[in-house]
Amino acid sequence: MKFELADLTNFFERDDGTCKGHVYSVILGDEEDTIFEQFIAENETQYSEEIEEILNRLTVMVQDTGFLCNQFKHNEGAAGDGVAALRVKQMRLYLYYNDKTAIIVGSGGYKPPEAHAYQEVPELNKKAELMKSIAKAIGNAVKERDLWFLEDGSIEETEFIDLQI
Repeated sequence: MKFELADLTNFFERDDGTCKGHVYSVILGDEEDTIFEQFIAENETQYSEEIEEILNRLTVMVQDTGFLCNQFKHNEGAAGDGVAALRVKQMRLYLYYNDKTAIIVGSGGYKPPEAHAYQEVPELNKKAELMKSIAKAIGNAVKERDLWFLEDGSIEETEFIDLQI
């Protein structure tokens, strides 16, 4: 399935347009919404407190701190693939961590306290596996020099890029 990247930074940046990092998400196939927007819609009613905290943390990161390594749980996929999680209570948001200036947010969900790993929760496992597939495609595009991250966290793509999972 083809996908494209959507820049969501303007939802989090200051009114003057300045930012410490860029937030992207993924639009799968012919979908209208990003998978991050779908994540918000799926969880905002039942887990409104956690969703509000996730949005607040992303806002602080974009406006003030950048995406510091210690703000995320890394190695949620294979070692070195860039898949990480932003954790708020039992809520998990899976993402691709490039560096302190850029992340690509995906989806996630609730991880019950009795579950030791996301693999034990079928719906959460599905979201994490999707992010792992996206990270692999992004890594391949970077390796092939069809996509690259600039110093400020913005993304450039060649006209030949073909992102697929």
